[in-house]
Amino acid sequence: MSYFWTFESDLPSGMGVETFSSAHIIVLILFFIITLLVIQIYRKQTVFGRRSIKMTIVTLLIMLYFSRWIWCAFFGDFSFFLSLLLPLHLCSVSAIMGTAAVFSNKHLFQEFIYGISLPGGLVAMSNPNLGPYPLLSFNFLEYTLTHTLLILLPLLFVFGDGFRPDIKSLPHSLYLAAPFVGIAFWVNQTIGSNYMFLNRIEKGTLLVLFDKWLGTPGYLIAVLGSIVIVWAVLYAPFEISRRRNFSG
Repeated sequence: MSYFWTFESDLPSGMGVETFSSAHIIVLILFFIITLLVIQIYRKQTVFGRRSIKMTIVTLLIMLYFSRWIWCAFFGDFSFFLSLLLPLHLCSVSAIMGTAAVFSNKHLFQEFIYGISLPGGLVAMSNPNLGPYPLLSFNFLEYTLTHTLLILLPLLFVFGDGFRPDIKSLPHSLYLAAPFVGIAFWVNQTIGSNYMFLNRIEKGTLLVLFDKWLGTPGYLIAVLGSIVIVWAVLYAPFEISRRRNFSG
């Protein structure tokens, strides 16, 4: 706990949580258990109770976003603050869309958080990129909680509210994401940031392999291919069910 608030430049080497280390696996197990428990609790709630849970989730997401600013202002540096300032990382965009989905209850935003936010959250949880930050640090806990909530929200829509994703609606989610991607690309070129990891692969992630094989920006082709595979896994059960019901 002595390093809980410490910025990366002041952390001793060798403290970081490595991908698929024992600490990381424990975090994943706890994440899985907590997600299942919350879904079960959610399913037993009244309409008001379910809405209250979703409102709590999006409120926490917004609070966590601004908590990064406060932490960085006190313990970080200005260059790192620039990488957090704008809501152009996928997790920040997902928090915006998740809030819109809860308040509007529109299929368009629900599809976004299932087709775009859920894959991003799963990748982030399975492959954290936090460098030297230890398990008991603000940055690790904020990162883990943010992506847990981003995964949990679409699952509540699907397994609690009866929302059924439709692959035909996925292009509309891409249209919603396109302006954020375009702005992120422009900002990256202007100030040298790496929003949405469009400029380079961050060290310490499995995505480094794509960069090794295809270089920069060629790694984006492999990333896109991986996303397509994830979409196939996420949407296939619903498409199979939909076709069976139609044929029946």
